[in-house]
Amino acid sequence: MTPPTGSRTPWSRIEDALRDRYVTDVLVPGRIDQDETVAGIARFVPQPLVVFVELDEGALRLESAGQYGRLDAELVDAVSLAGVDLFEAIAEEGDELALSSQGEQLFGDGWTRLRCTTVRPYPRPGAGLGPGDSALTCLALELESRHWLFFDPGWPFGIRIGNAEDMRRWEQDHADGGRPG
Repeated sequence: MTPPTGSRTPWSRIEDALRDRYVTDVLVPGRIDQDETVAGIARFVPQPLVVFVELDEGALRLESAGQYGRLDAELVDAVSLAGVDLFEAIAEEGDELALSSQGEQLFGDGWTRLRCTTVRPYPRPGAGLGPGDSALTCLALELESRHWLFFDPGWPFGIRIGNAEDMRRWEQDHADGGRPG
């Protein structure tokens, strides 16, 4: 099975889904390393090459692609790590794969599902974001809790999930391109 590519879900569909559905969690895959323990407890090692924004129906799959310079986005019916070479190699090594639920930490107290109030895609430099495109530089989502989620694939280990301050810093560092007007 090949990994999903950014061209399978038109951006207009992704944006509609983010506005029409609830965000229920953010899932970060990783491995459980039995060899590196802390006080005898197995350690979870995040591997965020792929991150899932779980929705009340399906999920938005974000993948760091193109040597960490592109964020491919695709709507999927279910969360799956199939087709990602790193995760297949981890499974072959005998380490267990797991998904870390980040929603409680990222959403703020008491929220179990949230609407996106702002969807801010950052198109690739020199390219617009047409209705059929879904390859981005970064993606920012403002949730009704007033918390921002900023997905940046430029991190050496995959997708860094940041907040409003990370988004502002990225915008300052990339003032010559990115955010649509």
